[in-house]
Amino acid sequence: MKNTRTRNAVVTLAVGLALNISLGVLKFVAGLLAGSNSVTSDGINNLSDAAVSVVTIISTVLAARSADHDHPYGHGRYEYIATLLLGAVIIAVGAEVLFGGIERSISPEPVEHSALMFAALGVSIAVKLIMAVMYVVRGRAARSDTMRAAAVDSFSDAAVTTAVLICAMIEMYTGFIIDGYASIAVSVVILVMGLRIVKRTVSRLLGERPDAALFAEVTRIITSCPLVISVHDLMINDYGETYKTAEADAVFDSRLPFTEVHGACDAIEREVREVTGVRLCLHADPLQSDDERLAALRERVDGAVAAFGATAHDIEIHDDENTVTLDIAVTSDKCPTDEMIGIVSATVRAMLPSFTVNVGIDHV
Repeated sequence: MKNTRTRNAVVTLAVGLALNISLGVLKFVAGLLAGSNSVTSDGINNLSDAAVSVVTIISTVLAARSADHDHPYGHGRYEYIATLLLGAVIIAVGAEVLFGGIERSISPEPVEHSALMFAALGVSIAVKLIMAVMYVVRGRAARSDTMRAAAVDSFSDAAVTTAVLICAMIEMYTGFIIDGYASIAVSVVILVMGLRIVKRTVSRLLGERPDAALFAEVTRIITSCPLVISVHDLMINDYGETYKTAEADAVFDSRLPFTEVHGACDAIEREVREVTGVRLCLHADPLQSDDERLAALRERVDGAVAAFGATAHDIEIHDDENTVTLDIAVTSDKCPTDEMIGIVSATVRAMLPSFTVNVGIDHV
């Protein structure tokens, strides 16, 4: 599966590389012959895309390497590191194009509009749209974020080249020299794309919230087990497109035999791996359903946090220390945690006045 996905991704990216090089050379030559800075800038953009394709192909191959002794989580993050470097390169290219456009706007020069220039721009738009469709179709089949990003890049390039073509036609028919301004517009698009790539990649390397659909699917599989009462603290760690790990706490009735709970956890972990490809480590939390005082406290705390869209778990009463410990899972960064902790503490003390309350917050 991994080898097939990698092979399809490399072939698709290689086709994109060849097309980007061809378009870059065509537009660069056409821009030089016509004296059009915006067209040559657009050609530079295509050549930078070709450089991106080269590094992306290399990183895709490296990312597909299996886990080894020194890298037990695989090599999937090669792709993220390479993408971060490429984002910096794209930003540098955009800055160079911007300065050239500003210089050309201050000292504009007439552009010789040739059939070659218009043909180069027209071919570029058509080819970029074809590339975008190719990336969308192949990226969807391979579930590849890299190819989906390449599709967005190709759509953006087609839009930018269309703008350059329109500006050239306006200049030809009206005499207004707007070549430098068009070059500035191209540079802005390049810079925005580069900054978005850097921001997105840094976010993934830092560890971001998992895909909502994947999170929901893993949750569904865990809770579909008839022995599982609830699940909390599900965390999914991203080590690349083909290697993700997860950990979660599943609540079981404390009266169930240990062997039965262990067997259920193993079955859930296998199903999650088979369905989603995620390596899950499931921890079993015992629920003391026969403790009336604990059940009453749990009900009160659940009612107190429900208004915040949060859930409570791991509620424990320690009579020997006069302490109650519990965790609150919040799903929004707008949740007023201090206020919620105060309400929960007051709720517990209303039932157990002399107890100290320790509340932990889980951002899931």
